[in-house]
Amino acid sequence: MKKISALICGAVLATSAVCSATVSPDIISIGKIVPGMAVSEVISMYGQPVSKKGDELKFQGFTIEIDDKRPNIVEEIEVYGGTLATPNGVQIGQSLEVLNKTYGTADKVDEDFNEVEYEYYSHDYSKTIKFEVRNGVITKIKCKIQD
Repeated sequence: MKKISALICGAVLATSAVCSATVSPDIISIGKIVPGMAVSEVISMYGQPVSKKGDELKFQGFTIEIDDKRPNIVEEIEVYGGTLATPNGVQIGQSLEVLNKTYGTADKVDEDFNEVEYEYYSHDYSKTIKFEVRNGVITKIKCKIQD
């Protein structure tokens, strides 16, 4: 009986190890910017953008892209500097270890030269959050609505 219990526990653990690490859609945001929110809300929180180029609005430390089908909706947020953090406190400059402890195993990992991108999907697959890591340090965070 103990052998059967151990075998079942081992099978459950092995299965859970290959399951994806999808996250709750409500934690896919940076600062208080959520993919799908109104652009006017971002401007009311962070002021006018530093520059605008097409569908891209650049602010101090982050950029948002406007949904081309819905002109007042944030499609994507990208943080490349500053102190904006995810709801779980992950931000630029922290280590890969912090990312792994906070979000677990990524749903997708893409390695390219000396950077690695870790991507997590929301439970409903409507949003993603990506972390770019170079030399073990988070250098960019991006949240977006899935197309």
